[in-house]
Amino acid sequence: MMKLRIALAGALVAVVALGLAGCTGMKKQKQEFTVLIRMMPAQQRFFEQEIVAKFNKEHNCKISVAPFTNQLDIERFLKLDAGKAQPEIGLVKTPFEVTRVLVYKGYMQPLTAVVDSAQVMQDLAEYHQLATGLGYVDGLPYYIPRKLETRVLFYRKSMVADAVSKFDKYKKQINEDLKKQNKYGLPKDYALESDPSQWDFYDLFVVGYIWAKEEYNGVKMPRLAHRGAKYEGTALDLVDRALQLGATHQDILSLGDKTAQTFLWENVFIRNGLYNPSMWQDPWRGSDIYNGIKDGKVFCTYLQQIDCFNVHGWADDPGMPSYLPDVKDMGLCAVPKAVSFDLTAQGQPVVDGTRMISTGGWWWGIPKTSPNAKLAYEFARFVTNHDNQAKECSKFGMIPVRKDILLNLPNVFDEGWVGDIFKTSVDQVNTNQLTTVPLVKGYPLVAQNLIDAWYKLCVGYDEKKDGKIDAEIMKQNLVKDFGPKEKEILGADYPK
Repeated sequence: MMKLRIALAGALVAVVALGLAGCTGMKKQKQEFTVLIRMMPAQQRFFEQEIVAKFNKEHNCKISVAPFTNQLDIERFLKLDAGKAQPEIGLVKTPFEVTRVLVYKGYMQPLTAVVDSAQVMQDLAEYHQLATGLGYVDGLPYYIPRKLETRVLFYRKSMVADAVSKFDKYKKQINEDLKKQNKYGLPKDYALESDPSQWDFYDLFVVGYIWAKEEYNGVKMPRLAHRGAKYEGTALDLVDRALQLGATHQDILSLGDKTAQTFLWENVFIRNGLYNPSMWQDPWRGSDIYNGIKDGKVFCTYLQQIDCFNVHGWADDPGMPSYLPDVKDMGLCAVPKAVSFDLTAQGQPVVDGTRMISTGGWWWGIPKTSPNAKLAYEFARFVTNHDNQAKECSKFGMIPVRKDILLNLPNVFDEGWVGDIFKTSVDQVNTNQLTTVPLVKGYPLVAQNLIDAWYKLCVGYDEKKDGKIDAEIMKQNLVKDFGPKEKEILGADYPK
């Protein structure tokens, strides 16, 4: 920990004064607005105490923080705020999935409407071009980057080793069970690799199968999981798997073949008892998965880089305790390669996919009704200046967006687990290339529709009552039961 902080401190450079005109000379009357955010508790404390409080004190301002829970809350809050005689929301921490939605619905203003365009271009040049580019809508810069995000595979090293050692014991049983479902069994010449970075979807099935059959700490239970609550995090799991299987945005929006393959895999994992049922019974968000890891209920899952930091924790920070029995047991790698559940007569996947999932993140956006747009702009720049972003990245594992920090990441890679998180996440972002979720204004409602489909066709599917299912039947059910809603949501954006 000390070595990391010394390395980061050595990498920091003096930041040019930002000339915070929105606050300078305002000793008599404080300028106020609310910044709308969603953060983990420890990060929100840091944000309020180390960034907001410092900005308020130094510049005689009063910026307060208000949290939101769901993407859909942002639009609702902005609509209510716009109806007030004196709107309060000045800045929004905006997830990528709704950046365009809020612009198209008229809630956000371009940065060039707040600050001179030359100044905006100069400021945005400090950020990585991918992060900056994703903040543009129809050729105009609407957002200041905060961080990039993607997901990686988390696993317990000891539990993977245990599953590999027991594969021969279960191989015949797994083959027999799979043959009833895909008419072949395990893929031809299948072997369970000891290195999860070599895995595909069938490897996840195999380790999940073994973990569910074996007794650990006196209990037999499924030990695979992902988010299951009815919010955007769960939808992203589904969209990412579809993208890996080769789904285009049009395929996802029309609930096409590759999307059906994704839902079939989810149905298979649930039907075979590989997913921890608390995913949908409780249901789980990110922090619930942390507790599942802590309680030995989850051995493998998909996590964002900030999740990895929270799960590992800091030994000298009581506000960020570890969720791992042994921090050295944390393993990370790129997500498993996608393959279809359906196999050919020769035992090869019908669809041979990739490891490319979506890159998203968070951006700072200024509402049209911001009570002080220039002050909001300066605050967003303050949050993302070199010092503040370096501190947040070092503590919470954010993938930074500033060029001057990204260029120093190799200095951090040698710092054990911290370097592993950064390197794995950045490698995954590079693998993703420019892959994103569908960029349509109805995406938040599309996401909810996908979750509803998952609950009905995967969680709630009863093979005895509903009959056998394969990719074609799954597609028919998706289109029949959820296609009309999709068309209603998308309107003119529905794929032709």
